[in-house]
Amino acid sequence: MQVYITHVLPWYPTSVHLQWRLDEVTESGTFLFDVERSGSPDGPWTTIVIGLTNTYTYADPLDQEDANLLSLTRDIYYRIRAVPPSGEVNAVYSTIVNLDEHAETEVVGPRPVMGFQVLDPAQHEHAPYTGATIQPVSDQLARKRLLRRKIMRDEYIRLRRLTGSEFFLLQRRHFGTRCPVCYDPATHEILVSRCLSCYSTSWVGGFFPPRLVLGAPQEQIYQTTIGPQTKDDVSHFRIQFLDFPRMDRGDLIIERARNRRYLVEEVYTTTIKTIQVHQTVTVTELERQAIEYSVPVTPLTL
Repeated sequence: MQVYITHVLPWYPTSVHLQWRLDEVTESGTFLFDVERSGSPDGPWTTIVIGLTNTYTYADPLDQEDANLLSLTRDIYYRIRAVPPSGEVNAVYSTIVNLDEHAETEVVGPRPVMGFQVLDPAQHEHAPYTGATIQPVSDQLARKRLLRRKIMRDEYIRLRRLTGSEFFLLQRRHFGTRCPVCYDPATHEILVSRCLSCYSTSWVGGFFPPRLVLGAPQEQIYQTTIGPQTKDDVSHFRIQFLDFPRMDRGDLIIERARNRRYLVEEVYTTTIKTIQVHQTVTVTELERQAIEYSVPVTPLTL
């Protein structure tokens, strides 16, 4: 099992949003995550939340004193500790990232391997070893952060006041408890096409809880497929979202106003001066009989 921090978004000046994923999962059950923060990639580390269950995102709520950490001349580092169903003995750490989604380090040799190889005398514990040397924050990096802050603010205002509509994002599960109804552990196949336990994802629950996001719909394309006895119309179009939360193929997007549901097919990112400012997703509208329409979304959220 490996855990990776996939996205870090400073939401100035009140919070930092984190997103991560699990790879090489070989267990089925409940996964727990601890989020740790430090002012240096060498620590010491402060655990800011313990025991997040089967989740993939966290917003670090910075208080008035912590908000000073978002200065252009300072940096914050994060790491995730993942505990699999088999227990603490098999817990793993993610790589260490800063506010720009990478540790300000120069990697020595091959890709850093996280493990328990270096004893941290300050904490009397074995700390992850990254195999990297530390580099200072540059003036160019500070200017880049300021530009990113301005671009993200302008994009949010544009979506909120001008072109944006409200959608719910339900991100597809890729870890957790395997579905006991339709998943065959011997063949790793889904045996039931319309399973109400996992919604044909093979993971219990199917999708993570909905998150409200702003998006700007773009051009819409209709494709007609003529079969021996039927004629099917498929609607494809693109929606532009902010940079966070990151989306992936297989995620479910729900139009809040009409409860129309779409499946994410492709994700494209747009950058300005190497700064990723938004993502454009190609979605396919689902048929009304699709199993995804059975995914519960409470009336209060709709």
